Amino acid sequence: MTEQTLEVAEDRGVEVIFTHDDMDLGQQVTNLTTYLGDESIDAAVTFPADPASLNPIAQDYMDAGKYWVTYGGDLENQDSTLQFSFEEAGCTLSEDAAQWADETLDGEGTALVLVDETIQIGQERTDGLLNCLETSAPGLEIITQQAVTPDEGLSATNTVLAQNPDVDVVLAAAGDAAQGAYQALVESGRDTDDDETYLGGLDGNGSLFASMKAGTFVRGIVTPSFDELAMQIIDLPVALGEGSADEVVDLPTYLITADSEELDAYIEAFGAAE
Repeated sequence: MTEQTLEVAEDRGVEVIFTHDDMDLGQQVTNLTTYLGDESIDAAVTFPADPASLNPIAQDYMDAGKYWVTYGGDLENQDSTLQFSFEEAGCTLSEDAAQWADETLDGEGTALVLVDETIQIGQERTDGLLNCLETSAPGLEIITQQAVTPDEGLSATNTVLAQNPDVDVVLAAAGDAAQGAYQALVESGRDTDDDETYLGGLDGNGSLFASMKAGTFVRGIVTPSFDELAMQIIDLPVALGEGSADEVVDLPTYLITADSEELDAYIEAFGAAE
């Protein structure tokens, strides 16, 4: 998404600087503290590694006359927040998996849901996944495991497969966890094109998009549009400066499947972000 954001910034005549925190709280605090004293910085758009720890820094930015946009959640101290239909996204994925299970498994089977209870975006997505799966697929037995990263997804899925080798559906609140789940299923002996397996995740993931394109059991990815996100990353702070911004901008998300006309565009967009 970096390239798309740079293109929007250039079009709007805005300078944008990216930091590389890798969700490391210490590095994020260091970077934000450094740029707090930079008079050329008018706004920060930040995905907090730890919301409680970032609240004081957000207030420092606001006290310094800079705008603070929280990306992917809410802070107590913020001028606006950029979100992307967290609970609805989870529900969209669960309903697609439920329809597949009804058509393929007569609605019966076992579903593993890799949840994220650590931060707001994960909690709301998890609520959407579980609530809608229970409602739309009452015949599925649901197992939950906490997992966010590929390694966590791999480990959690392996743990469940050891006791439940015939898991039919795996859904992940984080796309990276779904990537690890895919690896675990394949390493357990599952054919990549197994007709009776459904793997789905939330957020774009380059590996999952490529696997979907190749015709594997990666069947659903729910993600916002990179182009729409890039525009808001630039336009929302600008709107704050103009006094015309909303307190909450909640973008739609889209279900991408192997049949989606947009699949190639998402693969290209994700590649550009990488």
